Amino acid sequence: MPNRALRLGALAIVAPWLLLAADETPPWLKELSAVTLPSYPAKVNNVVLLNEEHTVMAETGRLTTTTRTAIKILNPQGGDVAFFDSYDSVSGKVRDFRAWMMPPSGKVKKYGKEEILDVACAGNDIYNECRRRFVSGKRDAEPGAIFAYESVIEYQSFANQLAFHFQDGTPVRLARFLVTLPAGWEVRSKAFNGAPAETLSDGTYTWQMENLPAVEPEPAAPSFLSVAPWVGANLVGPGGKHPVLSWTDAARLLAELNDSSSDPGELIAAKARGLVEGAATEMDKIRAIGRFTQQVNYVSVQTNLAKGGGYRPHAAEQVFRKLYGDCKDKANLTRAMLKAVGITAYPVAIYSGDRTHVTQEWPSLGAFNHAISAIRVAPDTREPAVLDHPKLGRLLFFDPTNPYVKPGFLPDHEQDSLALVGAPGDGGLVRAPSAPPVAAAHHRLVEAVLSAEGAIDGKFTDKRTGEALAGAVGEFRAVGKTDYEKRMERWIGRSIQGATSSSLEIEDTADQFVVRGHFTSPHFAQRPQPRMLIFKAGLLEYDDWRLVSKTRKYPVVVDTDALNETVRVQIPAEFKVDELPSPVHIDSPYGKYEAAWTQEGQVIQFRRTLELPAQTVPSAQYTELKKFLDTISGSANAPVVLVR
Repeated sequence: MPNRALRLGALAIVAPWLLLAADETPPWLKELSAVTLPSYPAKVNNVVLLNEEHTVMAETGRLTTTTRTAIKILNPQGGDVAFFDSYDSVSGKVRDFRAWMMPPSGKVKKYGKEEILDVACAGNDIYNECRRRFVSGKRDAEPGAIFAYESVIEYQSFANQLAFHFQDGTPVRLARFLVTLPAGWEVRSKAFNGAPAETLSDGTYTWQMENLPAVEPEPAAPSFLSVAPWVGANLVGPGGKHPVLSWTDAARLLAELNDSSSDPGELIAAKARGLVEGAATEMDKIRAIGRFTQQVNYVSVQTNLAKGGGYRPHAAEQVFRKLYGDCKDKANLTRAMLKAVGITAYPVAIYSGDRTHVTQEWPSLGAFNHAISAIRVAPDTREPAVLDHPKLGRLLFFDPTNPYVKPGFLPDHEQDSLALVGAPGDGGLVRAPSAPPVAAAHHRLVEAVLSAEGAIDGKFTDKRTGEALAGAVGEFRAVGKTDYEKRMERWIGRSIQGATSSSLEIEDTADQFVVRGHFTSPHFAQRPQPRMLIFKAGLLEYDDWRLVSKTRKYPVVVDTDALNETVRVQIPAEFKVDELPSPVHIDSPYGKYEAAWTQEGQVIQFRRTLELPAQTVPSAQYTELKKFLDTISGSANAPVVLVR
């Protein structure tokens, strides 16, 4: 299926022979102007009137997919609308691409050739085989207008698989998926998230849904594509040709698409040998090569995964000479360089950004959007990202696209994901390794002095290493030092009532990310009476996890996390402790948490530790998970009572 996208995420399609002459507004679009819609909440900016896709297979096996999509703009915030279709210029072509804007009153605008762009998917000279037709309706959009497009793309599919999502987060009036096959061919499909079964009439299979409400976002939820209704269709040929794909078949295809491009060549081999010179261990070699490929410039390209375009990398030597590539190119270059120094690695397909997206019930290369590597390592190489594979041995999963995750670790959103290891015969679907929570090392030390009037003055050191390093470094470098410091100042002011901060220092190195700072507040502790002070010992917030809603519709996706914090508050000499909170100890299915308050002379010490493993918690367990997380945040606010 050609890769297509909307600014809103909706897709759509219909048969190519229904396209009309270029100077006419198509009847299907005229009909949509008369559609009566229900009322929507004010926060809904657009509604998809039509999301239709029709794929027709010729006797030769070549596919033609026609798309029709129409979006009604409900308010000014919904006017940033655009459509694009990506296609492989080597194996496919765009037969037609048209777009219209139908205002609530006045003449329909048909977008001309000068307004429909045909551009390379990436601005460089490697990815010129991936092209994109693009049209934007932003300039002409107004509330009540309908923006629509219709495209016809012809291509050859190597796996004969199609997938159709009925919606993203936007409400949909009508979504329809059609597949027409030659005699002797049939569809074997799987429906997910409430999608309907197909109907068959005159060789055309149809799936249809109507009046889909908006998908309401929830914090830490799976992506829209994982929770919206969708259908996967296998196109099965007569006489046993093109059988339903298995995960073993997909692993073999993944290996075939990658192996022909992984020859290191002498230039790569020489560079690899130079990088590992002096390396004492196998892991030292992997780190040296991994650091190099992580620094290769990344180019994001979404090509047609169903046809293999998203998995066939460019030759490793070409990527090495250019020093840029997308995820599959960086992973393939890593394999080539490791091969040059005697280390075997396999291609891995994984879904980046949502560990719940891939399902075992739908064997398909099209289920993934990202490429990494699995490196075969010896028994004495022990790292958090190592998996014991039953056939291929011990595999170290490594993502060369993320420049902040050091070799030996795996990005947290990829941990515990279903991933496909590409190897003929022995490859297949596995669960990516999940690091123990302590690998996400987050240490915090806070020292403060409390005055008899309730003012507080203190300093803190917040340090992240290991797996926790990547997220902190990525956030810091994304926003820059000035904006990051402002975020820290807001965090301190939110944590400590009336606090201001100063002397912020940020240490960003290869091994750790450290923030140091000073804070002061003239009115920190409560004084319900002159002889009493009440304060919380958890001075700085830990609000990575805070779920406020009482109910939950979708699972909660939890990334690996850990915290080890010590707070020491020196209390005034003329005060003594009247009440300390009771210790907290929780060892639950969702994680471990301990908190304790102790007194050493005139110092109150608050110490807490948290360990959260990577997990996906079903919505049915939301109440229990929320109770666990509420205990974590609540303990930091437990009152320490002092009396004079």
